[in-house]
Amino acid sequence: MNTITPLAFIDCETTHLDPRNGDAWEIAVIRREDGMDAERLWQVRPDLTTADPEALTIGKFHDRFTVPDSWDAIEISPAGGPPLRLTLPEMLFDLQDAFKGAVLIGSNPGFDVAFLTKLLRAHDRKLPWHYRPVDIATLAAGYLHGLAASTQFPGTGQDIAPLPFSSRSLSQAVGVEPPGPDTAHTALGDARWARDVYDAVTRRV
Repeated sequence: MNTITPLAFIDCETTHLDPRNGDAWEIAVIRREDGMDAERLWQVRPDLTTADPEALTIGKFHDRFTVPDSWDAIEISPAGGPPLRLTLPEMLFDLQDAFKGAVLIGSNPGFDVAFLTKLLRAHDRKLPWHYRPVDIATLAAGYLHGLAASTQFPGTGQDIAPLPFSSRSLSQAVGVEPPGPDTAHTALGDARWARDVYDAVTRRV
């Protein structure tokens, strides 16, 4: 029996930086279980009444949102092909299944968790993930401090990982180039980035 806790590398694009005023419109999950990664990507129709134009610009909402009129949500295959039409209950079921029992890993995952929690609780759904997410910036900083303590990395303290943490700088310090202009602030691009930083730190790659 497999006893290894599944991992879920995550990212959300949202209509606002504050979950009280906005919603997630794009959600990516890379679930790792039994040594295999499964990528899932959804877009869900948001309420734009209180959307922040800057947040929409950051996530390129007007260029990338592709849910057709009268549809609730779609699942987009990372391999290509037409999107799969989903009702909101179907999408929420798939989302819960992708998160079931997993430790969430992302860049500032508390941000994503807040929006995912709002989405699921608004429809009386349980939160299926482990309660303690992992932030790749904190993980990378700890890793670099550990190297410094073992004299394998030059510098100490603020020289290694100055506060406040920069996820991009820490990513580069562990050998992972952050997403470029085409993939930054896309849910799947950032979820893949979180996976790659985690793997670099844990020496999976």
